[in-house]
Amino acid sequence: MKAALLQRLGEAPIWADHPEPEALAGETRVRVEASSIKQLDRGIASGRHYASPKTLPVILGFDGVGRDNSGARVYFSVRRRPFGAFAEVAPAVDCVPVPEALDSAVAAAVVNPALAAWLPLVWRAQLQKGETVLILGATSASGKLAVRAARLEGAGRVIACGRRPDALAALGADATIDLRLPADALRATFAREAARGVGVVVDYVWGPPAEALIGALTTHDLGSSPGERDLRYVQVGAMAGANISLDGGALRGARLTLLGSGTGNFPPFPRMREIVGEIFARAAAGDIEQPVVRRPASEIARVWAEPDSADHKVVLTF
Repeated sequence: MKAALLQRLGEAPIWADHPEPEALAGETRVRVEASSIKQLDRGIASGRHYASPKTLPVILGFDGVGRDNSGARVYFSVRRRPFGAFAEVAPAVDCVPVPEALDSAVAAAVVNPALAAWLPLVWRAQLQKGETVLILGATSASGKLAVRAARLEGAGRVIACGRRPDALAALGADATIDLRLPADALRATFAREAARGVGVVVDYVWGPPAEALIGALTTHDLGSSPGERDLRYVQVGAMAGANISLDGGALRGARLTLLGSGTGNFPPFPRMREIVGEIFARAAAGDIEQPVVRRPASEIARVWAEPDSADHKVVLTF
């Protein structure tokens, strides 16, 4: 079979021959139709990610859409090196049926950013209908979907925060905050929204904006509301910086719970399967959108050099 092989860390993968996988226990051989290129793929290929391979070559790609031996179209993951989803055939696990109404490239592209939107809200924060949701980094691919997910899951009010005013305005949020504001003005703006009440924060940026927001959530009197539900602050990404300076008083002076959303706290697969199924149903019905740019997998070396975009996902087709 042909596959996108990473031969050296820090270099682009090449389209080359590789032996086909045999399915082991718990795996299904899938003929791949589409797989999207993600930041995770690029990070691993660079050699700077904790999951970068020690032994090469490997096939890149962690998930995709293809057809199993029965001809059924499924979304799948690959967890056994040297195999990956950027190949004509993959050893698939955790398969989820894809609705026939949903295009394979869209299905392959939507799961990753949509999970980064839905899991913080419905799994980690346990969003309740009517709560206010504030999203830091709302113009990223996942941030845009988080705005839509919050609406679909019953949020009463959605606040979108980002650095692209035109993109923010197009999201249809109840309020927007420009993260380019000077530090004092940004913190004051966050404080005004906090005073109105925020139930959930989904943070894709971290860094200085997170410091400003957490500081604004702190109350400066000695009162508390024991019957009030904690504000759940869910950290997902770190586009503005990997670290923050956190004053302990911010935790003592607010009903604030800090959470993370990532591979280390995914739900059990039966629940994950339900969430992915809901994402597919939403996408098939047109409730959520994921723009894609299709590229033949055979052109992987050229495609790899193309810059990433927050406005679309690049999908390899097979």
